[in-house]
Amino acid sequence: MIAHGLRDVVVTALARLGVEPVPPAGREILLIRPDHLGDVLFVTPALRRLRRALPDARITLAIGPWSRAAVEGNPDVDEILEFPFPGFTRADSPNPVAPYRALAEFARTVRQRRAAAAVVLRDDHWWGALAVQRSGVPVRVGSDHPAMRRMLTNPVSLDGHSVERNAALVDAVATALGGVLAASVTPESDPLLWDVAPEAATAARAILTSNTVEGPYLVLAPGAGAPVKLWPATRWAAVASALSRARDVPVVLVGSPAESSIAERVRLAMTVPAVDLTGRTDFPTLGALLAGASLVLGVDSGPLHLATAVGAPTLRLYGPSSLERYGPWGDPRRHRVVSAGLRCSGCGDLSPKRPEGAGCLVAITVEQVVHAAFGMIAGV
Repeated sequence: MIAHGLRDVVVTALARLGVEPVPPAGREILLIRPDHLGDVLFVTPALRRLRRALPDARITLAIGPWSRAAVEGNPDVDEILEFPFPGFTRADSPNPVAPYRALAEFARTVRQRRAAAAVVLRDDHWWGALAVQRSGVPVRVGSDHPAMRRMLTNPVSLDGHSVERNAALVDAVATALGGVLAASVTPESDPLLWDVAPEAATAARAILTSNTVEGPYLVLAPGAGAPVKLWPATRWAAVASALSRARDVPVVLVGSPAESSIAERVRLAMTVPAVDLTGRTDFPTLGALLAGASLVLGVDSGPLHLATAVGAPTLRLYGPSSLERYGPWGDPRRHRVVSAGLRCSGCGDLSPKRPEGAGCLVAITVEQVVHAAFGMIAGV
């Protein structure tokens, strides 16, 4: 992208240009979430709240094509609008002007829809805020962030977990459009849910059977979207081997194709055999695999949030990502976190340019994780 200083000048100039509001063609509410699978799963409780508050509204969710699986078939979404949002493709753009051309394209698309309102669900997504401002949507809701507020009609102060932040934003648009608000947001009232389809359950059972997994099993998802969130592969191997031997249960490795390398490192370092299904399942089948697990282990990642959504118990390691904002959204008795409790200037910086080996994760020992895991699978 253009350097931040020049970017701010360009964004400020565009934001100050007058845009005539476009009269709505109906009751469409456009929600924008450019992030990846775990963040989009965190939106699903807010979608249910918005549906309850405004049952006659048309809810359109704009997401990157990489996240479609998280909301495909969701009954609270009337339409999915895919767009390759700059900065979230996990690929560098060789052209610094390309993000601004994409912004103009997205603004034209939104303007043609004549939506009644737009909600930018990521709280620092100035690109999305500027796009909907340029599109002329009359009601524009988003975070009261310095990079956002001047493009919004309804900026909202946000705090707490990502699920709570999403809920606060949809509550604000529901209020603006005359909806009836639900009660406060809790994991009990607004749980993370993802339905396992019968065909996905059948596919999961078939792939387990073909790998001679017939009884209880553990799932390990050692990968993450950012290298800085990774725990050493040799330590995962030690944990998985210890649990497998002690409980006489197989360990199933899962993840995306891009995570095959770390899964292979874990498998090769284990002292017992493991079933490596990394890159071999689609999202629905992965959800079914997780739903059947006695315990799912990993870090702050999409598969661990999906495990929560399908009802599987989880144990996860947290370091540079915020536990308060991205921690398990569920019953703490079924979702345990191991953290060294260390903080540094890099906390919250999940840039893909940050390497593995964050001190806050390296400080977590194999013994700590094994002890926590044994406490969760005592009945296996």
